[in-house]
Amino acid sequence: MEYWGVKVEDIFDTMNDRFRPEGAKGVTAKFGYDITGDGKWKIIVSEGLLEVIKTDDLSDCAAVMVCDGETFVGINIGKVDAANAFTSGKVKIEGDFGQFGKTAKMFKKYVPKKAAMSTRDYILDMFGTLVSRFQPQNAPQEAVIVYDIGGADGGVWTAYIKDGKCELKEERAEKFTVKLEVQEAKDWVDVMLGKVDAFSLLSAGKAAIVGETQLALKLGEIFGKYQDPMASGTPEQELIVLKKIISVDQKFSTGPVMGKFLNALKEKKILGNKCPKCGRIQLPAREVCAECRVRVDEWVEVGPKGQVRYMEYVYYASPDPLTGETRETPYGMANILLDGCQGNDTFAHLIRRDQIDRIKGGKDDVSGTRVRPVWNEHRTGSIFDIKYFEIDE
Repeated sequence: MEYWGVKVEDIFDTMNDRFRPEGAKGVTAKFGYDITGDGKWKIIVSEGLLEVIKTDDLSDCAAVMVCDGETFVGINIGKVDAANAFTSGKVKIEGDFGQFGKTAKMFKKYVPKKAAMSTRDYILDMFGTLVSRFQPQNAPQEAVIVYDIGGADGGVWTAYIKDGKCELKEERAEKFTVKLEVQEAKDWVDVMLGKVDAFSLLSAGKAAIVGETQLALKLGEIFGKYQDPMASGTPEQELIVLKKIISVDQKFSTGPVMGKFLNALKEKKILGNKCPKCGRIQLPAREVCAECRVRVDEWVEVGPKGQVRYMEYVYYASPDPLTGETRETPYGMANILLDGCQGNDTFAHLIRRDQIDRIKGGKDDVSGTRVRPVWNEHRTGSIFDIKYFEIDE
């Protein structure tokens, strides 16, 4: 039987872990516990050691506590006043009362195990505490933030921020500043508990940001960190990080076509090769026309200027596989139709970071922003011999 969620057995089962040898110094005795309706236990204390036995024979004990299970559990978890229990007769000590009093120093306080929280419990607690975690000094003047948490344990909540105040409603606002979409509630719980990085969910397609991404990135400042109710309060062990760049002795062969293309970059030349059948210019150059499937041997110098056909704003940069470094974000990755090329044979490269908001993409016969390459002074035959493209002004 449970009392306040605790069984009598729970208390005896944890006695060895809670035993304090220093509190039992000089004590050699047997003590009994006759818990009415729940059973009898005997503890044997000798030379700083403890043994706990469930038994029906308490005849050799120096003292025996007699009480019912509810009172016994209540005293151990602080729900029942021990002094009142003794004076009211709910607890009796048979035998050497003075000896039994020594047991008080032998054990650490019993702490009931916390019941595990379900994903739904966490979701409700996270949004239940959202307003109390609001940090108005870090919030915009006005914003509407929708949390669309999927799965059976999820739901939809909208946080309305205005004039330093935050109000949360369990509803879906049709007009919002930013909306966070998470496919599974458990993923959101893991993010909030710090078990999973939010960017990994985004990159895996398990979550999405709709609207103002910059605001979404500031949510950790607008709302204080969620405190796990199940946390013990004990500081977590510091993680040890060893940063090391792994050196792999490998050599990549570019092949004759790509090698010629890269070598030309040293001379500030951009080379494509022209299909003898359809006439399209491939950039970067490839040995075979991807459409006609015939070998392509004619080389043509193109650009170096061109027009932007479209550009992507990149907010989440993947680490460079060679250096492990990550570019500063946001940056613009553009597809540029170099002079001399046609159709979709564009050249992908970076745009000067301070100009990305000025870039306009072209479509059909409408030209995009004209750009030109900015070359590195020290060129090695790499795609990065071009630092980036900038507006041709």
